[in-house]
Amino acid sequence: MKLYIPFFFLSIIKIENDNQMVTITSPNSVSMVRTPAFKVWIGLIIFIVVEVILIFYLEPFLRLNFPPLNPDTGPEDYYWKLNARDTLTMIITWTFYGAHQFSVWFVIVWAHKNYHAKKLDEKKLLAYTGMMALILIGFTLLHLLQTHLWYDGLAQDVAILTSQGSVIIMLSILLVMQNPKRGLFFGIKEKKLMRPEVANTFMKSHQLIFSWALVYTFWFHPMDSSPALLSGFFFMGLLFIQMVLAYTRMHLNKWWVLIVESYVAVHATIVAIAQWVDFGSNPPMWAMFLLGFLAMLVFTYIHGLGLLKWLRWSIVIAYFVFLVFIYVPQPFGFGRDFAYFLRLEFLWIPMILFLIAFIAAAIAHVYVLIRNKRSSGK
Repeated sequence: MKLYIPFFFLSIIKIENDNQMVTITSPNSVSMVRTPAFKVWIGLIIFIVVEVILIFYLEPFLRLNFPPLNPDTGPEDYYWKLNARDTLTMIITWTFYGAHQFSVWFVIVWAHKNYHAKKLDEKKLLAYTGMMALILIGFTLLHLLQTHLWYDGLAQDVAILTSQGSVIIMLSILLVMQNPKRGLFFGIKEKKLMRPEVANTFMKSHQLIFSWALVYTFWFHPMDSSPALLSGFFFMGLLFIQMVLAYTRMHLNKWWVLIVESYVAVHATIVAIAQWVDFGSNPPMWAMFLLGFLAMLVFTYIHGLGLLKWLRWSIVIAYFVFLVFIYVPQPFGFGRDFAYFLRLEFLWIPMILFLIAFIAAAIAHVYVLIRNKRSSGK
């Protein structure tokens, strides 16, 4: 029987900061590339690349030590787990996950108490940055060792929807947080449910929520060498690095944020193609993920970059040209079954993300109303 544990509700514990903000001192004489945080960023990017290569080259040892995995039986099944559950293995895996999760939460809470309402000097390496970098490296290596000794991740005990759902929640909350800056659609901002006061509510607590989504998903999967898993662990690495870079200018760099937020299009497409090629999934869903996440990039993400109007419209036109190419019959196009177009598959991802974003905003909206009413003494 599957064990579902609602970690999300545990992780939404709010850190109150009395609207205090962090000021990062960044003198004109100190460029971002000369800061310790930028050097940490470079070092961790190299580490993540080496990690993915290592997972790939260690794959023969996994095939030597573990029996064939269960056959894939559909989207609700998870292929990368052993045929039989071992209690000791799962105790060890849950213990490692818990240690990773609470280590991250401890550092986040510590940083909130020590950094808010203070000026941070970017010329010095923050203790938070160093601690989070060590946690990233240490638990990544531990997870790799755990995979080769016992293999199973949390997937043996929990449904795959919990892993996918945690990432979807994270991406949807990001839409709410970024709405005051870049808007939801073509730069148009939602001014009621996602107004700045609501967005700031998530800004104060998003580290706890996002770190849960990342660490939980990280330990859900074993470090096996499937293209889907390799792409996923690279994506997880980018997100972990973004977590390490909190309280630095690099964390807010618009181009770096764009890469981190939009790489999901690459990862989801690779996963869908791998499912199609390896397991014959029918219908092949790669176009839904590719076109859907590209739509988020084109119609939402790029509108916080300050691009010239003509360039933004050129990107939009290029998206529609690519969309048409996918469904136009060969030899003039890719020739995907036009029935998928009629089902509006390219809109499913945006609709899901926007729906959850509005639900999350509505919950935060009610919270803000109650908080304001209490503070006013009415």
